Amino acid sequence: MTVQMARLGDICEINPRLPRDHGLKDDSEVSFVPMAAVSEVSGTIESATLRRYDEVKKGYTAFSDGDVLFAKITPCMENGKAALANGLAGGRGFGSTEFHVLRARGSVLPEWIYYFVRREPFRREAKRNFTGTAGQQRVPTSFLQETLVPVPPLEEQLRIVDLLARAEGIVRLRREAQQKAAELIPAIFVDVFGDPTANPKGWPVVSMGKLVGEFRYGTSQKSGPLGAPVLRIPNVVDGAIDLAEVKFVALPQLEQKRLRLADGDLLFVRTNGNPDFVGRCSVYDSRVLSAAGFDGAECVYASYLIRARLAGSRVMPEYLQAYLTSHRGRQLLRERAKTSAGQFNLNIDGLGSLPVPIPPQALQERFIERLDRFASIASQHESAGVAAAALFGSLLGGAFGTN
Repeated sequence: MTVQMARLGDICEINPRLPRDHGLKDDSEVSFVPMAAVSEVSGTIESATLRRYDEVKKGYTAFSDGDVLFAKITPCMENGKAALANGLAGGRGFGSTEFHVLRARGSVLPEWIYYFVRREPFRREAKRNFTGTAGQQRVPTSFLQETLVPVPPLEEQLRIVDLLARAEGIVRLRREAQQKAAELIPAIFVDVFGDPTANPKGWPVVSMGKLVGEFRYGTSQKSGPLGAPVLRIPNVVDGAIDLAEVKFVALPQLEQKRLRLADGDLLFVRTNGNPDFVGRCSVYDSRVLSAAGFDGAECVYASYLIRARLAGSRVMPEYLQAYLTSHRGRQLLRERAKTSAGQFNLNIDGLGSLPVPIPPQALQERFIERLDRFASIASQHESAGVAAAALFGSLLGGAFGTN
């Protein structure tokens, strides 16, 4: 079947204005969606709030149920921040001015546009068309208007969208299972060590900088089809490395050696629009990479991450990661995150200043033994998640002719 191609600007209204007959009164409640409320992982609006219309009618982007939100600013766009707006209060929403809004016309489904803009090839092309200065680069409206989109008949769109939604649902369930497993770790931590805020055992406290032999930022080299696996923000979740989507980067030999990850390295998310994501950390374990089919590969990490390599054996990396995932650890990390242009940032000095209680080695080992009981279950979830994401990626590419 020959599929017609159409310009995105012809099949979508791009950044539509709020109609004059919107029917909203100043005290009408509408949904408010800042950039941080859109998840780059799930592609959904996760934390919209309610606001009065008179609070948001000026200085924000308006949209409606069925519209597609697409982040236009770096690094949110590259990270995949896009969502299909649904369930908005009164059917209306307002949010960040850094969203492009795509409103499907009659020849396409909103879901068809949503899946199209979530594809990695589309984001790569959008990045090549950035305008603006470094750190404030954006996808111009003109790029969206001229982008060509395959437009099969609506019946075929419905069939493909249903298939993609089912596959994406499986990926989401796998990620939720991994997250629930990770949430058990803070409970085990408190059971073994007590509340880290109170430090009831009176363990000695030292700064994290004295425990780490080296902090290092990752590579800013663009990813491509060849090279070493490179871990990015979506790969670092609290308590685990998520390999549902893996990119690659080709580096000079010296830089590859400098950024190579070793078992026990801690990876920290250093920048994000969501303050809850900044400071999120995981312990690198090459067994996870092997289970995902990258056995023997030398893995590196991207520039939005910081690697911490411990010196000596005063603390075990699994203990330190669990401490920083606790309520106390998250509080300390958030206090050190600085805000700039809607982004929250954590630097090496901030990490190094974190106070860390040091329990006896034997108690740390006992804690890790308890964690190991969950390891095999977590590994199964990880393998299943990778397989589900691979299937979804294949279906997504095939739907738009990019396989």
